[in-house]
Amino acid sequence: MTDYQPRSRSGWPAQPPASGPGQGGYDPTAQWQQPVPRPPAPRQFTPRRRRGRPLAWLTAVLVVLLVAFGIGDQAARSYAQNRVAQQIQTSADMSAKPSVSIEGWPFLTQIAAHDLKAVDIKADNVTANSGKLTFSFTAKATGVHLNSSFTGATVGHINGQAVLPFANVASVLGLPSGTVTLTADPADGPNALKADAGIAGSVTGTVTLAGPARIVIHLNSASGLASLLGGIAGQTYSITIPRLPAGLTVKSVTVTSQGIVATASASNTTLTE
Repeated sequence: MTDYQPRSRSGWPAQPPASGPGQGGYDPTAQWQQPVPRPPAPRQFTPRRRRGRPLAWLTAVLVVLLVAFGIGDQAARSYAQNRVAQQIQTSADMSAKPSVSIEGWPFLTQIAAHDLKAVDIKADNVTANSGKLTFSFTAKATGVHLNSSFTGATVGHINGQAVLPFANVASVLGLPSGTVTLTADPADGPNALKADAGIAGSVTGTVTLAGPARIVIHLNSASGLASLLGGIAGQTYSITIPRLPAGLTVKSVTVTSQGIVATASASNTTLTE
């Protein structure tokens, strides 16, 4: 046996094709034997850190401004109410300063427009014009227009009531203290009252408005023991109405369980008249 191999026509000896991997030949399965590359992982989105919250800051600023405005508005209202109360006390010569409340919010816008929505006035157990008659007083002024210097105001309309307690009326009339008591007598009408002296009896009477500044009380005549009722039966008494603030004029009087009620009003007047 010899090593001689016949040559092919091309002049080279026939060689078996290298088919194994790594033998320099083509391996048709090599591409499936390689690991399949994995796709890159998606990038995770990291939100950027906000430097601030403009809306929250704006809200906080607005809240602070509203609080400051509210405090300033209330302070201005309190100052104005005190000034008006002082002027009313001075103009009516009241024994005490009344309570004044200015309605409406905000107050500063009313000041800017020189127009107040409404002004409420109240005083309890006061005297006026150096008089001795004690009364309680309430009033409401609307259409109040301030002057340019804010030292006074004109009033479109004002309504008020003054209540004269029976005990004070009896004292002013000089009725025997602790002996004669005045009370309302609704059975005889809205203007009727009764002077009661206990076991000595009682007499009825009427209250009328004799003028813008005068109230008249007329007690009826009596017979028997009642005729001896301290000499007051059949008498007529007059009460001078103190000058009310803001030009209020008494229009009518009635009798209630609280006392004699004088209803007053005025139009186109001044708040501190």
